Amino acid sequence: MTQKEMVLQHLKRHGSITPKDAMRNYGIMRLGARIYDLKGEGYKIVTETERGINRFGRPIAYARYFLRI
Repeated sequence: MTQKEMVLQHLKRHGSITPKDAMRNYGIMRLGARIYDLKGEGYKIVTETERGINRFGRPIAYARYFLRI
């Protein structure tokens, strides 16, 4: 299964994915690139920015991607 297929399957099962999910579950380090590929194939994927705290206690922003059907 390709990385693109893994991301699409995850989106269909769970509704959303973050870079941390992609790295932890599938070893995908360039989630944004796979999302770009899926959008190019016509999938409607929405990006929302979330905020959190990293392991060093510093504020960060990251993307959460949602599949819209």
